[in-house]
Amino acid sequence: MNNRYGMAAALLMAPMLAVAQPSLELQYGTFYSQMKTFAKGEFGHARLGFYLTDQQNGRRCLLTSARVSTLDRDVAAEVTVDSELRLPYDDDLNLDKATVVVGLTEPHEACDLSVQVMADVPPPADSRWELKVSELTGRQHDMQSLLEKLAGMVGKYFLPEMTGVRVSLVQPSGTAYLIDGARQLPLPWQEGQLLLSNAQLVEFAEGKLQLRGEILRLTPWLHKG
Repeated sequence: MNNRYGMAAALLMAPMLAVAQPSLELQYGTFYSQMKTFAKGEFGHARLGFYLTDQQNGRRCLLTSARVSTLDRDVAAEVTVDSELRLPYDDDLNLDKATVVVGLTEPHEACDLSVQVMADVPPPADSRWELKVSELTGRQHDMQSLLEKLAGMVGKYFLPEMTGVRVSLVQPSGTAYLIDGARQLPLPWQEGQLLLSNAQLVEFAEGKLQLRGEILRLTPWLHKG
């Protein structure tokens, strides 16, 4: 994936080999075991997202479609515009040893499963996204809790500091605004990424984030020093 998040990313890498063909099959159980971590809702809006990464060059394996299949069921799965693989959480699919079949835009000799901590944001009624900063910080805390759970009792003390929140958008560029009463701070984004620092979240704690553009997800912005 494009954004590696220190120890958390390293802990969550699991090799999955695929032959060089435009589609590949993966075991649903591998995803299910990861989804169990957050399925009970203990981490609020935080969850895990799945990507496939080319083993040779580290670039994302781009997906065209996905489905989960057993001998007698075929369940549709979702692929986002940036090739995140979103699967249903289903006990029966796991018990039935389901297979995840994904279509690829081009052949890859091998793809790895890459897992990312993230949080969802509900879409607005129109094209204008407006979020309270308190909602952003709440999701930031949810993601921090999930990161610490994944790192374990000892590893959580060695996690890199969360510098803020990374907002991923469908649109490649644009401008967002942090607004609190008469105060307004423009925040340009590039390559579909908007970074909100902890200092900005504190400064506009009573305000809101406003932008025009579709938000895909929130992810931790971790210090890489």
